[in-house]
Amino acid sequence: MSDYYINLLCIIIFLTIKFITCSTKLATKFGKKECGVVGMFASGILYFILGILHIKNVWVFVVGAFVAMLGMYFFQTQCWALVTDVIDDMEVQTGNRDDGTIYGIYSFSRKIGQAIAGGLSGWALGWIGYNELAAGQTEAVANGIYNLATFFPAAIYILCGLVLMFIFPLNKARVDANVAELKSRRG
Repeated sequence: MSDYYINLLCIIIFLTIKFITCSTKLATKFGKKECGVVGMFASGILYFILGILHIKNVWVFVVGAFVAMLGMYFFQTQCWALVTDVIDDMEVQTGNRDDGTIYGIYSFSRKIGQAIAGGLSGWALGWIGYNELAAGQTEAVANGIYNLATFFPAAIYILCGLVLMFIFPLNKARVDANVAELKSRRG
């Protein structure tokens, strides 16, 4: 690997660390949901661009995919805080704090999602004509794999952004109101 790519990777790693350390500040200022929406849309759009460009150089693709993942990384750093917001919201609504139940549902949902994603990966390879017994794969299969690695994440991240935007109810204003309400109840 040339010095150019090593230097580029070092810069990307440095910027990622800076990005992650400022995620709490951004979420505090703008809201976790709001930042998550922006992150998901950014990742989705960047993956779509990667798909359109159909990059042949593996290192350029890796760097592009890494940059495209930054929005998802930001959202991922906020996930557990979103769970806590849900717990607080349920306490405001019901008067009961059910941390274990909500964390259990969240954990179980993640496991189901990971199982579906694992199975979907194998099925998707079959759908595009991948033959595990073949000595080599066709150009159509190679293009199918590239499309699965770019357009599929693009669609999923944009879908996640839409779910956060239109279905997940805990925006910054509601979270701040819940925090104030719980603070007043607890004295």
